[in-house]
Amino acid sequence: MIERTLILVKPDGVRRALTGEILVRLERPGLKLVGIKMVHADRKLAEKHYTYEDIAVRHGEKVRNLLLDYITEGPVVAAVFEGPGAIEVVRKICGATEPMSSPPGTIRGDYSYHGYDYCKAEGRNVRNVIHASANAEDAAREVPLWFSEEEIHSYRRSDDGEHIF
Repeated sequence: MIERTLILVKPDGVRRALTGEILVRLERPGLKLVGIKMVHADRKLAEKHYTYEDIAVRHGEKVRNLLLDYITEGPVVAAVFEGPGAIEVVRKICGATEPMSSPPGTIRGDYSYHGYDYCKAEGRNVRNVIHASANAEDAAREVPLWFSEEEIHSYRRSDDGEHIF
């Protein structure tokens, strides 16, 4: 089944010039980039993205506030990828949310390393360079938060089966 999923190269990923590398890692296996833009998220958008019900209820209000501060501290690159099983494929390429649990070869395993215990002791959020929709329900909610239908494009990749010479 063809799915769409949202990724955000978070402010630390943008500042560290990792955007291109991250996009390449997601396109290389065959996922189709169908929407992309740079956004400086305001608090209102951040609160819709990191909902109270999703974050504060599960992890506490302090964690949610740290995430809200993090995602609004600088520009993010928002992108929509499409493909068969896109959500699971992107999640595997990104690695676990906690960088310390992400193996080398994943985006988080290669470009971030702080664990939950360290960040909790320091009173800071985990800087893990990328957000990826966790599941189909999250993707269905997140994509329209960041993109209008007019900003998502349809096209045929050269490796979609029909070769153009």
